[in-house]
Amino acid sequence: MRKVKTSFLAAGVEPKEAKRKKLGDSVLCNIKKGLISFGICVCAVSAFHALPSLAAPNAQEDDILVFSDAGEIISKEDQSEILFSEDVLTGDTVSRSQQVVDYAMQFIGRPYRYGGLSLVHGSDCSGFLVSIFGHFGISLPHSSVEIRSVGTNVGSLENALPGDVLAYSGHVGIYLGNGRMLSALNSRSGVTIQSATYKPIKSIRRLI
Repeated sequence: MRKVKTSFLAAGVEPKEAKRKKLGDSVLCNIKKGLISFGICVCAVSAFHALPSLAAPNAQEDDILVFSDAGEIISKEDQSEILFSEDVLTGDTVSRSQQVVDYAMQFIGRPYRYGGLSLVHGSDCSGFLVSIFGHFGISLPHSSVEIRSVGTNVGSLENALPGDVLAYSGHVGIYLGNGRMLSALNSRSGVTIQSATYKPIKSIRRLI
């Protein structure tokens, strides 16, 4: 009988060496895939933990980050300046009109001086307002009569807010609220607080 040499490839059967090679390639491929997946996970975790330091290198855990319109982080010092320059009273933010009142109050007891503009060494009633509002970038005439027509007319005392200007005949002052007014009154009293209705009000003006 004649022997026929059968080819594994012809019969569709892979030799053992081919099977081993294919199995090895498959295992190596799976290992590579696993390493790539592991590397991606490590990178993702590292990036996640790095985000706080990238966003705010000097921020503490309890810090509240405030961003400018340009997307830059605003320092605490600059936040304070912005906080106290807002025009609207919201939460802990002090309005500019209240800032005027707070600033003016620190000069209580300072002397009155006719024609003066110094908050420390002496001013008259209109000079006091010129210097107080000038501190906030608001220019006023050094005349109690002319100040009656600046800003917006408020109307009655019921509509007045702290920081509004109360104008009388020959006198002007800053309304503090609760029926009180602050002004450089006279040489005897200096800068002092008194009733807003100590004499008839001619005009109430809002400058802020």
